[in-house]
Amino acid sequence: MATEQTAIELYNERIENIARVMDWINLELDNHKTDAKANPKDWGYAGDLGLVLERLVQALAFISNRESEDIEKLISECR
Repeated sequence: MATEQTAIELYNERIENIARVMDWINLELDNHKTDAKANPKDWGYAGDLGLVLERLVQALAFISNRESEDIEKLISECR
């Protein structure tokens, strides 16, 4: 008989999966950058990253219990 997964076991599994996804995103960003450099007049690449940034800000706002606008303001201040 299989034992049920505990909350902390599921939590740890999801933390590991999130770390894998973040690593994968970094790899794909490198590939995307290479493609963008090969097509410097193509605005689509910048558009792609706009959507990715928007969704990452939403995820960060959710996990940190902050407003997306606050995170966007902090990003602007870092430029």
